[in-house]
Amino acid sequence: MLTKLIHITSRLHPVTMVTRHLTSSSSSDDLWLSSSYKFFLPTPTRWMDNDQFGHVNNTTYYSYFDTVINRYLIHHCHINYDIIRGLMVHNECDYRRPLQYPDVPVVGMFVGKIGRSSVTYNVGLFPSAVLKGVSGEVMKIMDKGLFASELTKGGLTEDVTALAVGSCVHVFVDTRTNKPTQLPENLKTGLQKILSNVESQL
Repeated sequence: MLTKLIHITSRLHPVTMVTRHLTSSSSSDDLWLSSSYKFFLPTPTRWMDNDQFGHVNNTTYYSYFDTVINRYLIHHCHINYDIIRGLMVHNECDYRRPLQYPDVPVVGMFVGKIGRSSVTYNVGLFPSAVLKGVSGEVMKIMDKGLFASELTKGGLTEDVTALAVGSCVHVFVDTRTNKPTQLPENLKTGLQKILSNVESQL
């Protein structure tokens, strides 16, 4: 299986991962504000996420990004993984403040670009304070994530600055041929719900 995955990704382009630790950022200022994001999902940290320095290791942030992206694809795009699947071909992340267990960060997401077979996601990792004021009834249904408009109706009012922001790119392939394929309509429709014109370049 690993050999097969390496073969598939090698026919696309090399996977890249960029990490930066910042006190001030070259990233678009809007990317650091919770008001720029269109979908949110609380993602609890785990004890194993902490490294020897007592905070969540920087590489673990990418697993939080993967979680919110795939939760959205499953519940809001109704993706059929038997027909199509997304291969992550690029990741990057800028960091400002650390996390540590047992923090429960909230991952925000919007789509920056939809191509023929590729999708660029922007993600922001926010402290739990981003949900301050949201009603208990709304919080009960956060397991599948909620759109920003739903959270606003539920009492979300405060703009919060991100702990880290990132960008991820999926290339979708046909599971039978392992070749890039055009996005199906149900996938595009779901992604367009969180498409944004916010400057998405880190």
